[in-house]
Amino acid sequence: MKIAVVGCGVMGSAFARFLSKKHDIILVSKTKEKAEELSKEIKAEVMDLSKAADAADLIILGFKPKDLQAVAAQLSFSLAPGKIIVSLLAGTDIPTLHKSFPNAQIVRLMPNLALTVGKGIIGIADLSDLVLKKEIAGILEGMGLLYFLPESKMDAFTALCGSSPAFVFVILEALMEGGVAMGFTFHDAKELVLQVFEGSIQLMKETQKHPAELKMLISSPGGTTIAGLKEMEAQSVRSGLIQTLFACYAKSQEMSKPKI
Repeated sequence: MKIAVVGCGVMGSAFARFLSKKHDIILVSKTKEKAEELSKEIKAEVMDLSKAADAADLIILGFKPKDLQAVAAQLSFSLAPGKIIVSLLAGTDIPTLHKSFPNAQIVRLMPNLALTVGKGIIGIADLSDLVLKKEIAGILEGMGLLYFLPESKMDAFTALCGSSPAFVFVILEALMEGGVAMGFTFHDAKELVLQVFEGSIQLMKETQKHPAELKMLISSPGGTTIAGLKEMEAQSVRSGLIQTLFACYAKSQEMSKPKI
């Protein structure tokens, strides 16, 4: 299959790299140098937008949402009927995409960055066309967990899965810096903290216990862990994380509102 990736930023490039293993990739970018550099890496073609749209069987929109109108103005009337357009655009719902590309088959995705190592989560607005659904699942196989969901939940998915790796990295960074403050080298603190996370995740998966139950298994009466948990509550860590997700959710909803 020939796949055009429009936009060579972090996510567009990640899709291009992965899909180039099995498909012929065409790259389109406002920054031609970036597209040409990536093309050498993955042996892809670089084309302008209209030629890429004609040549490709499927088009992936990987640019900033603010550029949608400009791209649609170039493509909406020249696209062959039934062309598949896969959108990675945050806060851009299917009705908006249909309005921009009225003759296309629209697929809306929300990926997270871990797909670059095959451990991502890709939210896919559920497709009524079962043939198209199977085709998209086949194309994305190997990138991580494919999670089909109603489009009405896409803003929540964006917060919980699309943005949240950034919050995990902040938590990891804070723990590592705490380790340095207590005398570990940064390298050792990093290795230790990563193992703590990996072990904790595996423990939860294998025991299937609620995190609160596992938390209390580590907390001895009057001990160090409960002292730390008490301080986490005093610092509103849990509440802060929940409010962080809701801030993302609210922003995604705001971006989804029709522009007047």
